[in-house]
Formats: sequence, C-alpha cells, structure tokens
Amino acid sequence: MDETSPTGSPSAGSPPTIGVIGLGRMGAPIARALTAEFAVGGFDIDPTRGGSVPGLRSFGSVGDLAAASDVLVTVLPGLAELQEVMRSALPALRRGGLWADLTSGDPAVTRDLAAQVHERGIDVVSAPMGGSVAEAERAALIFYLGGAESAVERALPVLRPLSRPDGLRRAGSRPEDGQIVKLLANGLWFAHALAAAEALLIGQGWGMQPSDLHRLLRDSAGGSRFLDDHAERLLDGDYLTTFGLDRVVDELDAVAAMGRVAGAPTPVLDASGAAHRAALERYGSELGELLAVRMLEEDAGRTLRRERR
Repeated sequence: MDETSPTGSPSAGSPPTIGVIGLGRMGAPIARALTAEFAVGGFDIDPTRGGSVPGLRSFGSVGDLAAASDVLVTVLPGLAELQEVMRSALPALRRGGLWADLTSGDPAVTRDLAAQVHERGIDVVSAPMGGSVAEAERAALIFYLGGAESAVERALPVLRPLSRPDGLRRAGSRPEDGQIVKLLANGLWFAHALAAAEALLIGQGWGMQPSDLHRLLRDSAGGSRFLDDHAERLLDGDYLTTFGLDRVVDELDAVAAMGRVAGAPTPVLDASGAAHRAALERYGSELGELLAVRMLEEDAGRTLRRERR
C-alpha cells in the first residue's frame, strides 16, 4: 500500500520514493547513490541503462515514473531534453510532491517551468551540478540550490548523499537562481581555459616548457580554477571528453542571452562564445570541453604537452 497523505506527499516518517529521469553518464551514478537510502525508480530514453543501477525499478514512460514518485529528479543533457521531458511529467506529478532539477539549463525556462509546477501544488528546487562523472561516482558533486527555503529543506536529504561535504550551496530563493550561478560559473571556466591556453602557447613560443609555466602561473595573480584543477589534464593530452562541445556552445549562448537581458556588456564572454562556436564548426558535436583549446593548438602548429624528461 502506498503510504501517502491525502495530498500525495509521503507520510510522516516514511522515506520518499525517488524518481530519476536520465540515467546517462551523470544520472546513473546519481541513481546508484540514491538507491542506498531510498526506493528509486528510473526512466531513460535508452531502456538498457537502467540495468547499470542495481535495485532500480525501471519505468516505461516519463509519466508513469512521475506519477509514482514523491520526489522527481531530472538529470538531463540540456535544455531541449528537459523541456521535452517536462511536457510528459508535468501532468502526472503528484500534488504535494517535489521536483528537483539537476540539469544545467536556462534561468528563463526554469522560471517558467517552475511557475507551471507550482500551480499544481508541487515544490521546485533547481540544483544544477558542478563536477565530473568521476565526482558523481564518488558522490562528491556541488549543487547550486535555487528555491524557497521550505522546498530546499525537503531536497537536502536527497542531495546530501550525492554531494561533497561543502557541496550544497544556496544560490537564492528563486528556482532560476541556481541556473544563473551555474551558467555564469561555466561561462567563466570556459573563458579562463581559453585565456590560460593562449598564455601557455605564448610562453611556449618564447621557449618555456608549458608545465614549468603552468606551475608559475597557477600560483600567480593570474591563477584560476582551471589552472589549479584542470590544466594538468590538458598537459597530458586530455580534452575532458565527458561533455559535448555542442552543449558547451548551448551554455555560452545562454550566458550571452542573460547578458542581453541584463543590459550588461560582455565582450570577453562573447569572444569565448565565438571561439567555441568556431571549434564546433571544425569538430562537430564531439565530446570535449577543451576542444576550443585544441583548435588554438592546431592554429599555433604545436601542442601544450608535458615535456618528457
């Protein structure tokens, strides 16, 4: 028997039933972590993916999963997939339930979807993720939480098993606030990666070894999260192939649109967006967050690699 209150929310003391939509590179490890503490159902457009999550109850449709879940968690590749899923999920969501969206999307779309969900008596938390597939596997993600305080409090027990100790970061009281922070953070990272690669190529052209220059720049006034945590992988020839270049461009286009709405000039972020669009034209929708850096290397006629001693 389903132990729910008349509103459809779980009875006091009863753990909520979690539904996860999206069981890909990020969604599968998230669902695996949740099955340790909750009853979890799942749906993915590829029905074979549910088999990678022991203990998961697979559903045949978005609507069926949404109707069976106290908390619906969406972990999708991007905005288009989110909008398509919510067209089917929205009519089936339980009144009194909670929708937690972990997708990196668009604040305007999040605001509009949240308004529709709220009209049905359902709480909304936008919690776009920061982190890699490896960090998802280690349950060491960062989440930027946007939503009413009461909704966030409901979401915390679901998100805490997925995050690192300091990973639950309050962005604001509106669902779109989480998306704003995440998109701006990503926009800065992509710009920092390009600027750092340009600096390393300049130094290399003047006879310095990229790894030596990286070590010096990392601890300088020009340091960045990219230089701290990710440039080492570039020097090993890794272009971070867990995120598609087309998704990078989608996010940078969303940042540019945010700037226009805000009336803020964005020449640096626009230049980064143009470079990433040029990389997309060259390589297509390949996996690789640093493919725009690969384009710089090709245009310079050399690669940024650790020297062999």
